[in-house]
Amino acid sequence: MQKVLVIGCPGAGKSTFARALRDATGLPLCYLDMLWHKPDRTNVTPEAFDRALAAWLARPAWIIDGNYSRTLPTRLAVCDTVFFLDYPLNVCLAGVEGRIGQAREDMPWVETEWDPEFRQYILDFGRDQCPRMLRLLDHCRAERDVVTFHSRAEADAWLKWLRAGVTLRPYRPADCPALAKLFTETVHTVCAADYTPAELDAWAPPEGPDLAAWDASFQAHCTWIAEIGGRIAGFGDIDPASGCLDRLYVGRDFQRHGAASALCDVLERACPVRPVTTHASRTARGFFARRGYRLLRAQLVERRGQLLENFVMEKP
Repeated sequence: MQKVLVIGCPGAGKSTFARALRDATGLPLCYLDMLWHKPDRTNVTPEAFDRALAAWLARPAWIIDGNYSRTLPTRLAVCDTVFFLDYPLNVCLAGVEGRIGQAREDMPWVETEWDPEFRQYILDFGRDQCPRMLRLLDHCRAERDVVTFHSRAEADAWLKWLRAGVTLRPYRPADCPALAKLFTETVHTVCAADYTPAELDAWAPPEGPDLAAWDASFQAHCTWIAEIGGRIAGFGDIDPASGCLDRLYVGRDFQRHGAASALCDVLERACPVRPVTTHASRTARGFFARRGYRLLRAQLVERRGQLLENFVMEKP
């Protein structure tokens, strides 16, 4: 994460999030409003704005805060990460109202009143701006990390884990072989004390899972990756239709570093279905119990001729 865009409806708190990200990462921060607006409330020319933006994009690392849809394709072409703050309209309206009269480092003058035209822009944002923005994001998801937050609580949770040294990002199809390898190694090491060698082989065959099937399920689910020190530490996925937290695995070298808790935080918040359920292994049962999951029943699941015990658990 070296070249980052922060976008979303005005009032969502893009600049506040961008500052927190700057403070956590040390990346330099550019406010597009500061490139466009002058202290006397006039604007620079589009040509001057483009020159200033090009100078920022030429840098090796940055965070750029702001929409400015005319230049969004240019910025998407060179960034590696996008944070899209997709918050409810009432949150955005309240956000703008709450900053009136306050001096801000992301604006060269102080807003003293609601500008009717600006308010209407926010009211129309979901209809006029958001669809094009989402189309652009969809086109670059395979090559860029696109992180969407639907509430400030989600953004705050993500920042909390970043400060703790855990970076969370969405799944990309290119991750699948590494995740399959991590899964097999984790089962045969971390879970070795709780299952027999035959059971471990049935659960995670040495040849690994079917990558095509895994990739399809990862893409159908909400799937997140946890990285520590630039290495994949773990992954988890949840079915947004059923609320079932399907897989959660953290590599042997990253146990007790917060990766599992970070993944659960983002997966549970992202799932619209309640309660959240999971089928926890003997190894993971205690972890889920500490997170507030209650035991519904133990069960035996057949895998390649072996009966594996796990526990159906739910979190209200």
